[in-house]
Amino acid sequence: MKTKRSLGHRALNALSVILLLSSVIYILVAGFHSVAMAAVALSVAGVATPVILTDSGPLEILSGILEAIVDGVLAIIEGITSAISGLFG
Repeated sequence: MKTKRSLGHRALNALSVILLLSSVIYILVAGFHSVAMAAVALSVAGVATPVILTDSGPLEILSGILEAIVDGVLAIIEGITSAISGLFG
């Protein structure tokens, strides 16, 4: 059951996921730093805020956050594949 999200929410999810992935990779390579931890917190807040504002229960909020993260990853993959197909098409 996929929820329809506006273009703004999809863009926010994609940017938040990019920030989250880059921060986690930075933490794995360079170790824990306050800037990287702040970036992780900011990206999770960016993904979680629209989901929390929907007035759902706790389980629906958690599943909505995971769905938003997956939606952001899929939006990134969709953008990459459309850019590559635009080069060759």
